[in-house]
Amino acid sequence: MIKAMGWMTITLSVMGFSTNAFAKRYINAKNSEVNLRIGDYKQDALKTDLKVFVWNMYKGDKPDWKKEYKRLTKGMDILVLQELYIDQKMSEVFQEDENFAYDMATSFFDSKKGWIPSGVAIASDVQPLRSFWQRSHYREPFIRTPKMVLFNEFAVEGSDQNLLVVTIHAINFVSSRKLRHQLRQVGNVVREHRGPVLFGGDFNTWSKKKERYMRKEMARAGLSEVALPGGRMRTFRHYLDYVFVKGLNVNYTKVHGGSDGSDHKAIELGVSVK
Repeated sequence: MIKAMGWMTITLSVMGFSTNAFAKRYINAKNSEVNLRIGDYKQDALKTDLKVFVWNMYKGDKPDWKKEYKRLTKGMDILVLQELYIDQKMSEVFQEDENFAYDMATSFFDSKKGWIPSGVAIASDVQPLRSFWQRSHYREPFIRTPKMVLFNEFAVEGSDQNLLVVTIHAINFVSSRKLRHQLRQVGNVVREHRGPVLFGGDFNTWSKKKERYMRKEMARAGLSEVALPGGRMRTFRHYLDYVFVKGLNVNYTKVHGGSDGSDHKAIELGVSVK
C-alpha cells in the first residue's frame, strides 16, 4: 500500500511563498478523482503502423500552444502527453478535437484558479481495453504533490497481443534514489505485460546519476531506448524527454525543435507492431 510521506510542520519561505501556502493551493487528487475522460472513442483496435506524439505541454502556458498543438498532432494516432492543465483554453481545445478522446490521470487540482486538474494523458481515437494509473510514492518538495503515470492497453488489428502505452511525468526536485523508486514502480508493471510496449514522457533526468538509473530500470523492464535526434530540451546539459519500446519496430523519429508551443520540444515517431 502506498502511503504519503510525512512532512515537517516548519514553514519555509520559498520564492516569496510558504510551503503551507503551496500545500493549500495545490490539492492532491483523491483516488476517486484521478481519472478524467474527455471525448468519445470511435475505433476498437489500433493499426499495426502508428504515428506517436510525445509532448510535455508546459500547461499550455505558451502563447503559441494552441496553434502548435493543433498543427503538430494532425495525423497522429496516439498522443503521449504531460503537464496537462485543464483550464478553459485547454478544455475547449480537447473538447473540440474530433480526432482524439483523452484519458487523463490527475495529480492535483489548482484551487487558486478554479479547481483546475493537472496531470498526464494518453489520447487516441481507439477505445483502450483498460486504463489505469500509478501515483509516485514520494512527493515533490514545497508543493507536496505526487507525480502520475498512466497506462493504456490497446487491441491491435490482426494481432493477438495488446499494445501497452505509458506516459510519465517523473518526480522532480528529489534525490536520484527517489526518482529510481518511481521508475522501478513503472518497470514492475511493464515487465508483467505480455506484448509490445511504448513508454514515453518527461523523465526529469537532469543529472548523470538520474540518467544512469533511468537506463538501468528501463533495461530491467525489458525496454530499449529509442535513438532521437538533437533538439530536445536540456536541463544542466541533460535531456529530459525519452521514449522506450519493446516489441515495436521504430520507422522514423523527429524532434520538433522549431516549435514554441512549450518549453519542451515535441517528439514524433513512427512505429510498427512486430
